[in-house]
Amino acid sequence: MLFNNLPLYALICLILLGFIIFSLLLYYLVFYGRFVFRKEKKHVLSEDFPPISIIIVAHDEAHHLIKSLPELLTQDYPNYEVVLVNDNSTDETPQLAIEMRNKYHNLHYVNMTSSVSTIEGKKFPMAIGIQAAQNDVVLLTGPSCQPSSPYWLRQVAGRFVRRTRVVLGHASYEKRPGFFNKLLHYDALETSIIAFSYTICGMPVMADGRNLAYNKDIFFKNKEKYFRHSQLPFGEDCIFINEAVKHDVCNVVASPEAVMEQYPIEFSKWFQLKQFSLISRSFYKTVPRVLLKWYNWLGFLFHIAAIGTLAVIAVLKNWILLGIVGAAVLLKIGMQYLVFIKGA
Repeated sequence: MLFNNLPLYALICLILLGFIIFSLLLYYLVFYGRFVFRKEKKHVLSEDFPPISIIIVAHDEAHHLIKSLPELLTQDYPNYEVVLVNDNSTDETPQLAIEMRNKYHNLHYVNMTSSVSTIEGKKFPMAIGIQAAQNDVVLLTGPSCQPSSPYWLRQVAGRFVRRTRVVLGHASYEKRPGFFNKLLHYDALETSIIAFSYTICGMPVMADGRNLAYNKDIFFKNKEKYFRHSQLPFGEDCIFINEAVKHDVCNVVASPEAVMEQYPIEFSKWFQLKQFSLISRSFYKTVPRVLLKWYNWLGFLFHIAAIGTLAVIAVLKNWILLGIVGAAVLLKIGMQYLVFIKGA
């Protein structure tokens, strides 16, 4: 009855919109739901915490280090060090490192000069930091990042249970007024939900180098893969995890106490990072690459199909069908908000 005398173009719009909504609901329930609705598992006891080395690569960022280093060096954790790699800085980074080392004995300072390597980017300095680390577990972060609590290390270490050798954490930005800051937080939230969900589903494909921990032997066994994409300015952590890590050794830490907060960046910088992120996805394995790309297209096409279908049904004055289509659209939007609110 509802579909009697409907023009062909209206039927096509209905079928297209129905397919898009059904596909997106599968993403929300099958992929993202596996993460946001899961029950937290037991963590290791404090006496079983592994020794950890925090790795930071800094280039002319003394103004950030003066704020972030004290937070990193005073974590409530029994056995850890902070390895600071100075990547040819021309500011006060060396002087600051010496002052901090005199005050905090768990700071390990590594000074690099331009003659050490001709490889551009942070990959080589990061490798130097990993090699200089005294502990088997390394935790990568950035000079402009500060942990959300003194228990950040405990929360990350608590996920190294059984066979776990890689732990993915959430990284966001300091809260500031304004719409763009909200956009930064939403984008960071969506990125982490996708990364955590794919990891839990057995397809580790994304990782954030501002809050990423793994055993050093993964690095040493996969050096070739690590340096294979050294020319990329961003996204190399995702590619390395995608290529070198097996799905059954990955875990995620979603505690509010384990968040890394970065100093907010400008819109132009954020837009550039998003472009680099899309470029890096071309190096992912086939299945997760296709799934990620398909999700982006579905999200884009949903708005066009929803507006177009609602407009067509309204013009035809089929009010019952209009209500059903409107309910389906609201169901998709409601499920999306539920997943993201739960994830947040």
